[in-house]
Amino acid sequence: MRQRQEKQKHENITLSFPHDLNVLLRSHVSSRGISSYVANAVRQALEKDKNLEMKKLEAAYEKANKDPDRKKVLRELKVLDSVDDIEGWEW
Repeated sequence: MRQRQEKQKHENITLSFPHDLNVLLRSHVSSRGISSYVANAVRQALEKDKNLEMKKLEAAYEKANKDPDRKKVLRELKVLDSVDDIEGWEW
């Protein structure tokens, strides 16, 4: 049995394109296919941007992970985690 796909809600927007881009678009895509073509292009661009942001975050993490001061602080915190009784501290 074939499952029915739920239709996604669409919203109308108005876009302005430079004339030369509009001519290229209309020569490449039928009038009825422009909306889905543009929606797919926007979706791909947003996914590319998201991937770029993830790469930037990963690079920042790698840089921070190599920071000797960060490693020193992490070692100090690990020592504190292993101490059960710290004099003068009330929990």
